[in-house]
Amino acid sequence: MKKFIPILIVGVLLISGLGAVATSKENVESEKLTVTFNQPIIQSEEQFVTVKIDEADSFIMKQGKPMLPSYVETFAYPFGTKINSVTCTPANIQMQTISKDIKPTPKAVIVGQTVIASQTESINYGTEPYPSNWFEYDVGYGRYNGEPSVLVEVEVNPVKYHPVDKIIEWTKEVNIVIEYDPPVGTMSFNDDYQLVVIGPSEFSSQLSPLITHKIGRGVTAKFVSLNDIYSGTYFPATGRDNQEKIKYFIKDAFENWATGNILLVGSSSKLPTRTVHINDDPPGSEIFVSDLYYADIYDEYGAFCSWDSNGNNIFGEYDWNGETDDVDLHPDVYLGRLACRDTGEVTTMVNKIKTYENTPAYQEDWFTNLVVVGGDSFPDNNDVDEGEYINQIVIDMMAGFNPNKQWVTNGKLTGIAPTGVNSIKNAINDGCGFVDFSGHGNPSTWATHPHNDHGTWVPTPTLGIYNWQIQTLSNGDKLPIVTVEACSTSKFNTDPNCFNWALMHNSNGGAIGSFGATALGWGYTGAYVSQGLIGKMGLDTFRAYKLDDAITFGEMWAKALERYITPGMDAQDIKTVSEWEPFGDPTLTIGEESDPPNKPDKPDGPTSGATGQEHTYTTSTTDPDGDDVYYMFDWGDDTTSGWLGPYNSGQTGSAKKTWTSQGEYTVKVVAKDEHGKLSIWSDPLDVSMPRNKALFNSILLEILERILERFPLLEQILASRPIISGLLNI
Repeated sequence: MKKFIPILIVGVLLISGLGAVATSKENVESEKLTVTFNQPIIQSEEQFVTVKIDEADSFIMKQGKPMLPSYVETFAYPFGTKINSVTCTPANIQMQTISKDIKPTPKAVIVGQTVIASQTESINYGTEPYPSNWFEYDVGYGRYNGEPSVLVEVEVNPVKYHPVDKIIEWTKEVNIVIEYDPPVGTMSFNDDYQLVVIGPSEFSSQLSPLITHKIGRGVTAKFVSLNDIYSGTYFPATGRDNQEKIKYFIKDAFENWATGNILLVGSSSKLPTRTVHINDDPPGSEIFVSDLYYADIYDEYGAFCSWDSNGNNIFGEYDWNGETDDVDLHPDVYLGRLACRDTGEVTTMVNKIKTYENTPAYQEDWFTNLVVVGGDSFPDNNDVDEGEYINQIVIDMMAGFNPNKQWVTNGKLTGIAPTGVNSIKNAINDGCGFVDFSGHGNPSTWATHPHNDHGTWVPTPTLGIYNWQIQTLSNGDKLPIVTVEACSTSKFNTDPNCFNWALMHNSNGGAIGSFGATALGWGYTGAYVSQGLIGKMGLDTFRAYKLDDAITFGEMWAKALERYITPGMDAQDIKTVSEWEPFGDPTLTIGEESDPPNKPDKPDGPTSGATGQEHTYTTSTTDPDGDDVYYMFDWGDDTTSGWLGPYNSGQTGSAKKTWTSQGEYTVKVVAKDEHGKLSIWSDPLDVSMPRNKALFNSILLEILERILERFPLLEQILASRPIISGLLNI
């Protein structure tokens, strides 16, 4: 882990009309930012209008309220900074009359329900402007670019709606001012132990090779038993129960050892869990496990965050019997859990981690395969297959990865059992870096529906794919990281062999890391499935890898949560964040710090030709770091060239292709460097393969020979014709 450098880090997204300055007055400093917005885009639908703004990167999603655009900006300051005030002042406010009510936020449903209310039901937005304020903000302690930081998240609401008059107000710019006191002194980090592994003493021998492996890779690591924590071997044992003692120990390790990564090893019966209490929508209220409790060390003031601010020994309350705890939610350390039930599972996981990192996996050809699994999750008015819709966003985001679509619409999940199950297993067994399941679930199963057939479950007629089936994967060392956007598939406290953990402890393959929910998940229907709740949580996990350059499993988890957390979250959002369980090693290396190759040139080669003949295509690109590059051509027929190389930066690469069927094909190419970093896809080359002329000629020749057998005198006549003569001489 990098040592913390006491500098001011400001998370500013530089867009047109946006700038930042810093001023100082005695001990008080301020940060100023101006955000500009273009005119709202109003689109009319049957009953409502929708409002969008180009610069807005999110929406206000509140049940029973209009769905309006919002803009979220995150500022990060050195650990110990005191935030005095945050103000947002709108300027150049405009007004516009609209013809209909603004479309309401779509109904949120528990992932698993099959009956939802109509999206066109009557609405009542009241008489007051919405939202009431032009902005909201939240202060928390967390990590920014890997460093302990004070985070200020500002959500700007550039549009207000007056429902009585059907008028919108919108601001052309908002001026944000943050006043703060810089920290007095800095924390002294010695980098004693970057990784601390916590587990029962009985796992000590099996975890010893993992500690040795990490140290050999330059990661200072230490195993600390639960007995060491409870007895105060390293730091005074503080806390009302074992869970709080563990959390205080993590705080002491963070402050004294510079520990930024915590690996919990043990099932819920081996290593205690903290249960939280959220009243999300009675009777949907639920008590569930959240390991985020252990990672969220500090509250917004830098004090210990107990998750029990009212002191009633009920943790993480949200509207629980009228009580709500002040919970920070921002992870201060990267964390993961190996929910091992015995020493055998510990040994399996240690061996998998060592092999994955020693290879390293992300440099292997199979790593750039991406398996997505989905169908039609909910009934909706727009006939959107939500699972496949989310899968496609993942595919588009993970540019350069080869998608393998396990979908209802392409027939992979349908058919007589166990066809669909075997198709999923075969896709994973071939090797892939990532898998995305989007659909329904329970602790032991994942499933989805055929299009508009929500009484039928696939991939099997009974329910779906089970934990015991996923446990028989045989992909060996080709281990993916898996996300599951569904209910309860990581609910390891009630099912120690839950679906996500069954993926993990398979000694013959399975996964190296997984993310899933420890409780019932909420989601939006139709195309809005990606805008919030568990659908967005899964997408933010992929965004953390691809867009935020997470290079460890723990970073991927923490950066996904930071993407999701915004001011003013309600019960369903808080639950979505709290229940997102990371099964895996937080220091697991899933990439390297490297600039990706530049976009490859458009493939150069024939744009038409005959099937059955070999064609050659070339491309080239450069790498900003001068790294060697590899090329992979996508031939447009669900096949690729595989990775070719290495080539020197700037050197031309080539590949050969023989199409066997006539048709129109799109050829494109992607590059990766020697560290596994992918470029974006090249521009496509359209290629047309007409009928096979050689095959056509052979058929014609056979017909002529049969004719001549019956009419031999025709041969002399036909031989005088040049074209026919040439054909007869083939």
